[in-house]
Amino acid sequence: MNNQLLSQLQQVFARLHDPITLMDSEGNCLIPNEDIRFALPSMDSPGTPVFQDGRLYMICTSAPQWVLMTTVNDAEAAKDAFVLCDAMIGSAIAANEAGNDVNNAYQRILQNDLSLAELDAAVDEHHIPAAQARCVLLMHMVQVQQRSAFEILDEMVPRGPEDVLVPMDKHTAALIKDADGLDDMEEMEQFACAVQETLMEEIALPVTVGIGDIARNITELHASYRQARQAIEIGRAFSTEKSVHVYQSMILERFLSDLSPEMAEHYHGLLFNRSTARLFGEEMLYTIEMFFKKDLNLSDAARQLYIHRNTLVYRLDKVQKQVGLDLRKFEDAVTFKMLLEMRKCGNNKTKGKKTR
Repeated sequence: MNNQLLSQLQQVFARLHDPITLMDSEGNCLIPNEDIRFALPSMDSPGTPVFQDGRLYMICTSAPQWVLMTTVNDAEAAKDAFVLCDAMIGSAIAANEAGNDVNNAYQRILQNDLSLAELDAAVDEHHIPAAQARCVLLMHMVQVQQRSAFEILDEMVPRGPEDVLVPMDKHTAALIKDADGLDDMEEMEQFACAVQETLMEEIALPVTVGIGDIARNITELHASYRQARQAIEIGRAFSTEKSVHVYQSMILERFLSDLSPEMAEHYHGLLFNRSTARLFGEEMLYTIEMFFKKDLNLSDAARQLYIHRNTLVYRLDKVQKQVGLDLRKFEDAVTFKMLLEMRKCGNNKTKGKKTR
């Protein structure tokens, strides 16, 4: 059953003057979405209304697997309403099928599943802009329940006339967003954050977003999609506190993710080992991470940690004395940060191997 199509029809039926019920061939109620089953009369042909127990029934001509039903007050008005509903269902099905064809074309473009000849044919058939600057925002939702991510996002995500939302699987949809005139990715990141806030406020469902680079033409679109997908995968390993990941801004994380687990573990172990385990406890690591977040500013970090500035200096001095890195110096701070992040890289790749 196409839930998206039923959702569209639900909105159409809600605007009708007289209530019309849509059922499947077994009498199960589809619109409105209620757990009710009706005993259907014997019906031979679509488009022919049948009266039973004060209700009028008719098999849809545009979708014979569906049945229309209404309570009869005015038989002629009810028949006219059936004709109108049948026509609207037919139009919605045709539009839905056309949309599915376009979605399938976009899916294959994003997945780089078309030859050049097939790509040219798809662009021509579906009137897809070939030279437009676009960016892929991949949106992943875990808690979708009975609906797909596409169905949820289709209702919630604002789009411009050149934007296209494409279903990829039950949990993922790709927003191909117009990037004409865009100078940097900050605007895309702000848009993704706004979508997240809307989803949480309206339906309390979280979404993770990966943002690829700008594609200048149709042949580069799959690269933006691949980058958006990688941004989510890398972000899950290195930036668990964030849920919007911009591929362009993840240079260090991308570099680290390319390291082998063995190499990452080796270099991580140069600094984090048995001899330093007591030094780098939870409190010390939290102190250092806050110091980095505050751009190596002692006063700001101490204020955020609710400790005296001298206490912070004392902790950093302990690190320098034991491992030889003065984290107040930029180069030493970068070295420490990279070695710390290598732990995530090694752990993430090891887990990935176990789950394949």
